[in-house]
Amino acid sequence: MEKSEVLLEVKDLKTYFYTDDGVVKAVDGMSYTIHKGEVLGLVGESGCGKSVSAMSILGLIDVPGKIVGGEIIFKGENLVGKTPEQLRKIRGAEISMIFQEPMSALNPVFTIGDQIMEAILIHQDVSEEEAKNKTIELLGLVGIPEPERRFNQYPHELSGGMRQRVMIAMAMSCNPDLLISDEATTALDVTIQAQILELMKDLQKRTGMAVLFITHDLALVAEMANSVYVAYTGKIVESGDVVSIFRRPRHPYTYGLLSSIPNLVSEKTKTPLPAIEGMVPNPYHMPLGCHFNPRCPFATERCRKEMPELAEIENNHFVRCFHPVLVNESEVVS
Repeated sequence: MEKSEVLLEVKDLKTYFYTDDGVVKAVDGMSYTIHKGEVLGLVGESGCGKSVSAMSILGLIDVPGKIVGGEIIFKGENLVGKTPEQLRKIRGAEISMIFQEPMSALNPVFTIGDQIMEAILIHQDVSEEEAKNKTIELLGLVGIPEPERRFNQYPHELSGGMRQRVMIAMAMSCNPDLLISDEATTALDVTIQAQILELMKDLQKRTGMAVLFITHDLALVAEMANSVYVAYTGKIVESGDVVSIFRRPRHPYTYGLLSSIPNLVSEKTKTPLPAIEGMVPNPYHMPLGCHFNPRCPFATERCRKEMPELAEIENNHFVRCFHPVLVNESEVVS
């Protein structure tokens, strides 16, 4: 994909949580860039900082959390340091988010129509009648049958898949430049998940918006993204275009994630799937050096003492590792 104009640039972002037990460096120097119309996949295990970075972009970090360093440049302006009022004008209008659990994100005492209308009325200069008509149009656009009737229903009256479609309609209501999808299909069964992904791909192509696609599921990233950033313990450990990452993963962590995905060969031969040894480190007591070194089969003494920098090892393919993996495409791609 030919790179277009930069829309969002996260530069050395640091978001820490100050608790009674110590400081959790949830996001610790994370950087990534999203171009206009691009779908960027941000992947990693739970606790790696994916969602915290998204909430930092939206200015939704609450006490005891705090952005302590870095910049979030959106359309040339730094969002870090903006007032809550300034951020409210951007949230929903220019940057929207689809949350993981729609039943928690939707207000149970308001109809879905009222909740979508609210965003339109806040950010657009339209009448209530115009907002209602646009809401019904949006509900139809995201594949909800009988949108006029659904307009007056409450969240509990809809299925999980329907509620997620409502969340997408709400996120799309003001034609955002950037849509953040935070594990938006995780709680859905696979058939509904596939429908939601197809819907998001279709809407992205139609509107040309950029998407930050946050997930722990590498298969979904392969389906959705143009470029991939792999996060581990608050840092980016590998980044590149989706083809390079999936065919030639160079960081041991990325290689381990891809190797553990079931494929047709392993299913037929009943070959045990390889797994990454150990556990994600305690956020209060990170290991010295590379944070992945206790789980890495290639770790050396240097890895246990020094944190490697993110370095370009191939064209636009970056890895934070002293000993990048050399791998044949056939080993990880079936």
